Amino acid sequence: GDVDLIEYVPWQAMEQIEANDRLKLDAVDGPFMYLTFNAERPPFDDPRVRRAVAHAIKREDIVAAAFYGRGSALEHLPLAEGSDYYNADLANGWAYDPDKAMALLAEAGHPNGFDCTLLATAQYGMHQSTAEVCQAYLSMVGINAKLDLPEWATRVQKGNQGQYDLAVMGTTASNNDPDGMTQLIDGSLPASFVRSYGLKTPEITELLAKGRQTFKAAERKTIYHQMEAKALETTPIAGLAWRSQGFAMKAGVSGFTNMPGQLCFYSPETLEETVLG
Repeated sequence: GDVDLIEYVPWQAMEQIEANDRLKLDAVDGPFMYLTFNAERPPFDDPRVRRAVAHAIKREDIVAAAFYGRGSALEHLPLAEGSDYYNADLANGWAYDPDKAMALLAEAGHPNGFDCTLLATAQYGMHQSTAEVCQAYLSMVGINAKLDLPEWATRVQKGNQGQYDLAVMGTTASNNDPDGMTQLIDGSLPASFVRSYGLKTPEITELLAKGRQTFKAAERKTIYHQMEAKALETTPIAGLAWRSQGFAMKAGVSGFTNMPGQLCFYSPETLEETVLG
């Protein structure tokens, strides 16, 4: 293919770009996929059930099916490995472990699993593929999830109104600081399709507020470590996969920066410093 100057690249085209001497690919993992829960409907009001879901899904299969292998498993909160606040000791907190998932379900009173709905959208292939992989893995631990795949506007409305049990979501946080995740995990905020419905998170809300009250890096690191540990235990969302965000450009382009992590959607703002040749 040919590229005018700089163009956003879908995952399936990345290999062709890399193989073309006249072009180069600039890609970073930034946006991510995750699951939200409706805590006003049993059994997702039980943190053990939410955590069972998080342990039931093999994330590499989502990366393969939804992003042509262009991304990586996300088994913790969406804090990138390059972040000062990345917690290596918590990085596999929601690791794929079907035995653990079944033990948690049994402990929560669902030894034979249960039926539920899984909301996503057929409008975007990556959302539908993510939902299909989740459905397959959930069935292996006894959770029979019926897919609900309306167009995007309806999916958003159902998410805002809590018309679902489980839902697939994809976004990027507000910024690369841990506070950028507030919109996804702070249950004290008004209902929104980007976070779980009716799920109170008192300890997380408190730790996020504490993190805003100090500028001392070491203190903030301790606070956000506690916050992530609490999130892994209570599972206000379940991280699924990072997805690669790539831009293709002519080989002679310089000055374009694919911004790191959560800022990658804003990368086109660097175009005014970009030159060809």
